[in-house]
Amino acid sequence: MNDILFHRGPDAGGLQAYEGAVLGHRRLSIIDLTARAAQPMQSDCGRYALVFNGEIYNYRELRAELQTHVRFRSDSDTEVLLAAWQVWGEACLDRLNGMFAFCVYDVEARSAFLARDRFGQKPLFLSERNGRLLFASEVKAILAAGVPARPDLETWARYLVTASYDDTAQSFFAGVTQLLPGECAHYDPHKGLRRRHYYRIADQISPVDHDVETAADRVREIIVDACRIHMRADVPVGIMLSGGLDSSAMLAGLDMAGELHAGVKCFSVEFGETLTERPWIEAAARHHGLPSRIDRFEPRHYLDSIKPMMWHLEAPIGGLMNCGLRAVMEAARADGFTVLQDGSGPDECFAGYQNHHNLYLGLLLKDRSVAADKAIGEYARNWGVDEATARRAAEQALERRTTAIDGTIPVRPDLLTDGFAEHPMATPPDVAYSGDRLRDALIEYMQGSKIPRNTRMVDRLSMGYGLELRLPYLDHRLVEYGLSLPAAYYYLDGRTKGILRLAMQQEMDDSVRLATKRSIQAPQGPWLMDEPMRDYVDDLLKSDSFASRGIFDVPRARAAFDEFCAGKYDNSFFVWQWINVEEWFRIFIDCDAVTKLHRLVPELAAEDAGTRATTGATIETDLGG
Repeated sequence: MNDILFHRGPDAGGLQAYEGAVLGHRRLSIIDLTARAAQPMQSDCGRYALVFNGEIYNYRELRAELQTHVRFRSDSDTEVLLAAWQVWGEACLDRLNGMFAFCVYDVEARSAFLARDRFGQKPLFLSERNGRLLFASEVKAILAAGVPARPDLETWARYLVTASYDDTAQSFFAGVTQLLPGECAHYDPHKGLRRRHYYRIADQISPVDHDVETAADRVREIIVDACRIHMRADVPVGIMLSGGLDSSAMLAGLDMAGELHAGVKCFSVEFGETLTERPWIEAAARHHGLPSRIDRFEPRHYLDSIKPMMWHLEAPIGGLMNCGLRAVMEAARADGFTVLQDGSGPDECFAGYQNHHNLYLGLLLKDRSVAADKAIGEYARNWGVDEATARRAAEQALERRTTAIDGTIPVRPDLLTDGFAEHPMATPPDVAYSGDRLRDALIEYMQGSKIPRNTRMVDRLSMGYGLELRLPYLDHRLVEYGLSLPAAYYYLDGRTKGILRLAMQQEMDDSVRLATKRSIQAPQGPWLMDEPMRDYVDDLLKSDSFASRGIFDVPRARAAFDEFCAGKYDNSFFVWQWINVEEWFRIFIDCDAVTKLHRLVPELAAEDAGTRATTGATIETDLGG
């Protein structure tokens, strides 16, 4: 288990046997690089042992509170987390500002407590098997412990029929579950695993009556502080920079926090001369006096990386942009960086997507609001459509159809076999809602589907390169405040994320700050229609293995691909689904993914078995990274 997760922590590794448990850890050294911060870490009293993946960003503030209770031996956030557990128990979760998955083992009681951060930035997979609990940061470690690799068809059916994934406790592997965002669990051999939610966004938000200027000031204040504590590290930190509002605003926040210096570098990806944000990227980096590096991702890079990408991600890849981020990770690693800051999050807590703007208009029309006509006119100007089109989009949004973020239909269940189209689907847990339909849609994106899906992908991809990815906008203070604001603040002057744009009015160039949201600049559709990827998909559809799955109606799928290549459809996601299904099955079901490795960075592999440290005991639990 520890060896197969070497990529998550190539700097050090530890195994420790206790009565009733074995804990393993792979370390990516970020804060306190000395051996004093090694894991598993045991408390001075000897009762508690900790394995922890992630960062506690407010560890310095917590340490100041705890130092009268605990004698610290290191400068690490790991030791602060262990001390917080000793002093506050489960209540420590409410005090943590960070991304984390951890297990505290009680040596005396022979029981364990496990927890995952509020928005699922760090993973925690589980399998109860033969009277034991296995857990790890990636499923492949659980497979390495002997759990057979089998598809969870209910999860696959949900993905193919509704385009929803990463939003249930079930994984894509039968017999392997995950702790959900904001969830914790107790385990002992007699009572088994008992889960509970310790954090639900809806419980933490309530409408605020701040005027728009006060709200903008508060948004800016939280962003600056979040940027400040997210830069805490004893290794080089870089920035993932696009040409859009979110990452540029993050860069401005880092500058206001006083955290930019000559050692910080910006990293970006482009897909060719016609699909590049180079002018905006270089302008933003230059404005803050930072060097930038923009690497290109081409079809040949995709074909070279699809198998290692799938091996690392262990579940569907969201799209070509997720693949393209490989170039960013590779460049950052080559240039000596260990931590990258990422600007994801504002779309979910400030309603940045077009489908949410559609819903906002629809609700105004439904309520016969006096603001509806003005809002429709502003929408039309912002998105470059006529008012009739805007009104039609608003009305359709109320129908709750399965749509992508741009409002198009991404799935084709009509291309499934009759048997699989009727297969029972995994059911997502109820999310505690606020009662406001737009706010609830954002909550669902934040803690249910969109953000947990994104964090799964970027966590696995970055850790595949031995890098840590941080997301300052997922500071829970910002999320809670953003989702407490009046909906009209999201659409000031008809622009999405209006309150964020106002908050950064004095800090950014207006050409970026006021720009209409651009679609993700990845040519997924055109690439799939053209060579060499067209041949790649065609060969996949013609393969015996694709037909043998019993999932897709092959003749209908091949006909649909011909129509897609002729330009009939405006969304390529259903083609992408074919790729994800077939590549996943080939790697994890047709082969043994524990012995046939597909590492993105081959040198990030454990040493020869003869030189590995061993306890002589069966490894039952592991966290890497």
